[in-house]
Amino acid sequence: MESFTTKVRTFDAFPKVDAEHTVRSSRGGFSTLVTIVCGLLILWVEIGGFLGGYVDHQFTIDDKVKSDLSLNIDMLVAMPCEFLHTNVMDITDDRFLAGELLNFEGTNFFLPQHFEINSKNTDHDTPDLDHVMQETLRAEFRVAGARVNEGAPACHIFGSIPVNQVKGDFHITGKGFGYNDGRLVVPFEALNFTHVISEFSYGDFYPFINNPLDFTGKVTEQKLQAYKYYSKVVPTIYEKLGMIIDTNQYSLTEQHNVYKVNRFNKVEGIPGIFFKYEFEPIKLVISEKRLPFIQFVSRLATIIGGLLIVAGYLYRLYEKLLTVLFGKRYTERDTEKLRGGLLDRDSPKIKKDY
Repeated sequence: MESFTTKVRTFDAFPKVDAEHTVRSSRGGFSTLVTIVCGLLILWVEIGGFLGGYVDHQFTIDDKVKSDLSLNIDMLVAMPCEFLHTNVMDITDDRFLAGELLNFEGTNFFLPQHFEINSKNTDHDTPDLDHVMQETLRAEFRVAGARVNEGAPACHIFGSIPVNQVKGDFHITGKGFGYNDGRLVVPFEALNFTHVISEFSYGDFYPFINNPLDFTGKVTEQKLQAYKYYSKVVPTIYEKLGMIIDTNQYSLTEQHNVYKVNRFNKVEGIPGIFFKYEFEPIKLVISEKRLPFIQFVSRLATIIGGLLIVAGYLYRLYEKLLTVLFGKRYTERDTEKLRGGLLDRDSPKIKKDY
């Protein structure tokens, strides 16, 4: 009975404080300071992230069927406009004479500065959300179907044409190549498909958004040169602060061929500039989101709690390492043990009760 009474009297429902937390030392104070600084830094980063939100990328099935969309072009070809033939053809065998809406302006050929000439065009990045929101100034070409000074050495081709949202291609060839043109057949020596591209995009025309073919060009001395650009087009939606930008981005691969003339004085292929495109059945949605407040608080509490636990374990490991290397007397130097607390068994008050 006396043993039971003693156990009841000495029973303590509250867990004891670890011994290292009842000792003051410069090392403990420094570790506490470091922990507080790290906690404040994490708090500042997390609050900033919560207020600023985050950018979410999601791929979904493209459930919208579009009968057509615009193909936007602005390029310069080193041939007279009167020698060029433009056309659009897709897998539905629907042909559209692009020359009826595109503008052809005769000029002199030149290579603009800062254009990437004869590059592989393999570096493709998804435009940043903030950049797109800043640069989405929708525009339209002021004229359509205009033809000016067609006999000049080079031809400036620009405008927007509607295309079906199916696999197809837009091409620029010399008259008499690939299509029968009884009026004119361009001689071999007059062919020159050197070109520079200022704009090539799909969908609404946003001239300040960079695309893989923008500001690129190809220079050739071959008369029977064929440039083929293959595009994989992905519809892309940008959402921020209630504003929605519906556009398209595309990846690009290239193939270049130089055809030969056979013994019958016929070209074994069709020289020209070909833009082949194919639309993917998926849609990329890029939107700015923010964590719910309850989730943010839970996340913050989890991070701070984990920081305190890790800091405690690291401090214990550091103390044990010092003990192993320098001995216990070294670790107890410059320490001050707290005495007189309620849970301290050496307290005079507790000794009096026994």
